[in-house]
Amino acid sequence: MSEDDLPTPVEIIAAHDQLEEAYDLKYTGFLKAAPKSKLRRNVIKPASEYDDPYYRAAVLLFEIQSVHVFNDANKRTAWTVTMEYLNRNGIDPVFGQDRQTVEKIVRRAGLFSTDELAHWLKTGEIDTAKLPES
Repeated sequence: MSEDDLPTPVEIIAAHDQLEEAYDLKYTGFLKAAPKSKLRRNVIKPASEYDDPYYRAAVLLFEIQSVHVFNDANKRTAWTVTMEYLNRNGIDPVFGQDRQTVEKIVRRAGLFSTDELAHWLKTGEIDTAKLPES
């Protein structure tokens, strides 16, 4: 499987840089050394194991936030990169939840499997009962 259509570590970092500027983040920069290597190994490589763009997007969404290379905005970066990836592939997801619930799903992506996230990105449906009450 190819990494050709996946974002590069440089593109992921650029998306994060734009978020830092747009949100005037208090904590900027990287939390971990060698962020490009970590993104390549822990995000791009696992995503490239799938052919389906929804599965690739699901891996991007979960792994960018879980590898946690940035001091702040890891989840926002994951969401931005995931949506840009889908849009580049001609996919404009429609979600069956309100904006607040979508944001909660993104923040709690680790509660869901790759299968569940891919299904959500494709159909807009996910088991929101897994989300904690707040």
